[in-house]
Amino acid sequence: MTTAPPVPRTVWIASGVMALGGFLGNMDASIVAVGLESMRDSLGVALTGIQWVATAYLLGLSAALPLTPWLGHRFGAGRLWLGALAAFLLTSVACALAPDAGTLIGVRAVQGMAAGVMVTAGQTVIGLAVGPERLGRTMGTLALVVGLAPVIGPSAGGFLLAHFPWPVLFWLNVPIGLLAFGLALRYVPRGDRGQPPPVDWRGLALVSLGLPLLVYALTELATPGSLDVVLASIGAAAMGLFTWRSLRVPHPVLQLRLAARPVLGAALVSVLLGGAGMFGAVLLLPLWFQVRLGAGTAESGVLLAPMGLATTVFVFAAGRLTDRYGGGTVALAGSLVVLASTVPLPWLGPDAPGWFVQALLLVRGAGLGLSVMPASTAAYASAGAGELGHATALVNIVMRVGGALGGAVCVIVLSHGLADGPATGFGWAFGVLAALCALAVVATAWLRHAERSSTVDKRV
Repeated sequence: MTTAPPVPRTVWIASGVMALGGFLGNMDASIVAVGLESMRDSLGVALTGIQWVATAYLLGLSAALPLTPWLGHRFGAGRLWLGALAAFLLTSVACALAPDAGTLIGVRAVQGMAAGVMVTAGQTVIGLAVGPERLGRTMGTLALVVGLAPVIGPSAGGFLLAHFPWPVLFWLNVPIGLLAFGLALRYVPRGDRGQPPPVDWRGLALVSLGLPLLVYALTELATPGSLDVVLASIGAAAMGLFTWRSLRVPHPVLQLRLAARPVLGAALVSVLLGGAGMFGAVLLLPLWFQVRLGAGTAESGVLLAPMGLATTVFVFAAGRLTDRYGGGTVALAGSLVVLASTVPLPWLGPDAPGWFVQALLLVRGAGLGLSVMPASTAAYASAGAGELGHATALVNIVMRVGGALGGAVCVIVLSHGLADGPATGFGWAFGVLAALCALAVVATAWLRHAERSSTVDKRV
């Protein structure tokens, strides 16, 4: 246990501004999902077409992650964040004024790219400002504010759509974004400009093609089709070539060699498996309430809300615990809690007491708050100042791939198992989810060991 130094007031303010930007990007994803039906009616397109308003945003976000370290080195992480926020605001206005679905989808892809740059650049700014000893508290505060977005977004979107047409969902970004931009001009450090090495354009082309395709294909793999398999194959092949190239060129787009370091490598595996378990449950639990327990769509949302709130509260506590005990220790404790609350799920049926189900979900939410963010913080803390941009990009990429993979695996197992009835289908699916959680426990134990070994080596 160590005594963490205090965080300066100016750093807290800068972290709050970063959190406001992250909240904006995260809320946009959740609030727009509520308005898809309204957009479909207004723009006169099919449901399969309007779904691309949400999909384009997520793909654009994934595509922007790899180049962020180079841009941060070239312009300074703070300047990059300000530019991304400005782009996010401009694209919000463009979305609100879009005359047709095609324009809206195209602008949403650009808006997603701006959001992706905001996420990684903001985390880099915070990491450079506070140093590894104080990173947990600031990242915990960031996660707390950003985590409120999916809780607030759907309710706010439903209220606004009851009184205004769908463009209001994008106009809402403008006052929040202008407030964040004004505060950032005063409080956010701009960062140092540098002369980064030339861009590896071939590597950038491979990852810019492969990563969005892989994430999209894995996300859609729950409804198998030949096109999804083709996209997954192309995405995986492109990412394989990108990895091969990145380990051989002197100046890769992403420094994948960082993953060979014990702490950072263990943290990335922990984030991958933690994200798989977390997003797998995001898909399974609403279906479980509706198909297995007979709840309605709105009721399912209400039943799941306490788990989300528990995650939000405990992720803030996890930040302070991480600064004191280390990310690996906190992540291991959180992973054990998540596993313990997942193991009973395969055996629960319609006769399960409501209080017991809610207790399990509250415990699971607390475990999630204590697991994924500390593992990410451990990765950032292990990177040097010049490597932090690459570390934040790697963590965000791994999180998205893990989430898409976990969701796909759980839903595919569920869809095959439902042929033998809901009890069998959800039993197998939750069994796979528990296995993912058990693997996350192993990974976080490895991370804890790597952190402790690193501390001993530094003392010696």
